[in-house]
Amino acid sequence: MRDQESKLSEAYGQSNDRDRVLDATDLVALIGESVPLKAKGREHVGLCPFHDDRSPSMAVVTHKGNAFYKCFACGASGNAIDFMINYHRMDFPDALRYLAQRAGIELQQRGGGESTRDESADLRKAMQVALRFYRRALADAELGAPSRAVLDARGISASMREAFQLGAAPASWDRFVEHLGRLAEHARTKDELPEQGVFERSGLVRQGQRGPIDGFRNRVIFPILDELARPIGFGARKIDPEDEPKYLNSPESPIFRKGRTLYGIHAAKKPIIDSKVAIITEGYTDVIACHAAGFTNAVATLGTALTREHARVLQRLCETVILLFDGDEAGQRAADRALETFFAVPVDVRICTLPDRLDPDDLLRQPDGAVRFKAALDASVDALVHLVAGFRERLAERPGAAGRQRVIEEMCQRLGAMGITDVPALRRRTVLQELSRVCDVPVHELEAALPRPRAAAAADTGSDGSGPLPQAPLAPVEPVLLSGPQFRARSMAERDLLAVLLAAPEVAAERIATPDGDSLPVHELYAPGVFLDPVARTLWTALHARLEAGLQTTVQDVMADCGEPTAKNLAAQLFSKGVARCEAPGGALARLTEAVADMERVLARVAAPTPQAVDDLRRRIDELKAIGRRPTAIMRSAREDR
Repeated sequence: MRDQESKLSEAYGQSNDRDRVLDATDLVALIGESVPLKAKGREHVGLCPFHDDRSPSMAVVTHKGNAFYKCFACGASGNAIDFMINYHRMDFPDALRYLAQRAGIELQQRGGGESTRDESADLRKAMQVALRFYRRALADAELGAPSRAVLDARGISASMREAFQLGAAPASWDRFVEHLGRLAEHARTKDELPEQGVFERSGLVRQGQRGPIDGFRNRVIFPILDELARPIGFGARKIDPEDEPKYLNSPESPIFRKGRTLYGIHAAKKPIIDSKVAIITEGYTDVIACHAAGFTNAVATLGTALTREHARVLQRLCETVILLFDGDEAGQRAADRALETFFAVPVDVRICTLPDRLDPDDLLRQPDGAVRFKAALDASVDALVHLVAGFRERLAERPGAAGRQRVIEEMCQRLGAMGITDVPALRRRTVLQELSRVCDVPVHELEAALPRPRAAAAADTGSDGSGPLPQAPLAPVEPVLLSGPQFRARSMAERDLLAVLLAAPEVAAERIATPDGDSLPVHELYAPGVFLDPVARTLWTALHARLEAGLQTTVQDVMADCGEPTAKNLAAQLFSKGVARCEAPGGALARLTEAVADMERVLARVAAPTPQAVDDLRRRIDELKAIGRRPTAIMRSAREDR
């Protein structure tokens, strides 16, 4: 029992990282980096960044032990972490980690007791060392000449090289390795420079036949920066036409994941937030060309298809996404795949095809390129209109009745796979009406033809493997629906599953076999809407979102995310229960397998009440309320029902 209490106290983080970070953060300096502030008495004031402020209405208070900001016009307020969340659109863990690194604080390892060296911090140091080296190499008269020639040929100006911190990897086999050796000789402390293994894991150094050699050689370097302009990886373009591949990228690491990283986000984030529009291109030079031409809300993926994590990043920042693709057949296929990624995300998605099958870089270098580019953006079409247009073309190719039926059925299946049931009702009705007009089939028949996914697998997973789409807001569950023995059994199964996952979240990535032959991670098996217990559903919604995003998770993360006191209390209880269960023979994975099996049994046994049954039950409750508190009247009503 003492061990369980110890683990529970560690999960709560009694060392209180949050308070240590807030105490160490100079709020005036932090906000002053983004908003000009002036001293006014004991406070600092400035224009509020959270609304269109014409005169300074935000005050930053730091006296009497306080540290908070408050806007007296729009009401925005909070501490340093709140500012990072609301201004920089970070989530809580990222904001906490960023402020901790900024203040030189080593966070407590969650759920593990003793503090350990942060691998992410070492990787960031390695990236900073490499960035300084590559940028100096580009400026060097001899070392940077080949890379500068490539950039000159692409028309990339000095200001754009500076804005995107471009660099050069010399043609030498070990110039960077020698640089690291010199840094090590002059390092004042052992921790000042990461060990060589860190540089190898980040792809900056690799082992050759005669020892370590540079990871990037004779290439133009495009640093990949996060939202706060910190280097997290590199893209390296070949200079010699004989070299392959054309681009080399840093390997994925704890600080760099291609499936959620967008090139240029450090420069585009504020313009995206201000304009509420994001332009998605396909390459480094496309982004730079867009920014040079004044389209500063442009970003690009890193040689991968758009993923649902990309969609979630952009969802935080804007209301409209314009997917910009080449006009060739490959570009159109990419647009179709991207459309599926964004289909059920609550942002407006538009498809833009550039003229003459040009990419943005080529188009914008033409004399009238900016004007034509702007015209193409203005002519972009709503994603659903784009979808219907493609459907119309396929229908025209199949004039026969049987062929038309197959096309309609295929279209309905595709709409279901893309998550049309998660699209807001008005928008869904619009696309179905357009389809109805095109194929001369009533809307209600199209709705009937849409697939009805199994509830336990309602969260669609795409080919990119990035997990379920964000769920629509969940309707509250009537407490009375959990009053019978069957629903109590379901509630128990839901809480048992949560207990294991809260105590051992690392097993959530394991693929679990189900009776119908599926083998999926648990967050792909059960969408939040599957849970009927209202408090368990709140916890699962918070945990599900973290698992879906691939975030490292502890019980206090879930407690912080769900926010509700009742859910927090349940999380603490289930964590303690889960720790005890996972210590039994077989460990956490065996317990997770058992919990999934229990969930499958109750899902198979407990049929959800029909709308008619729920309406009847609610009507009966209203009748009893109308009778009042008179026991004799209630008993008489019950006898009359019999």
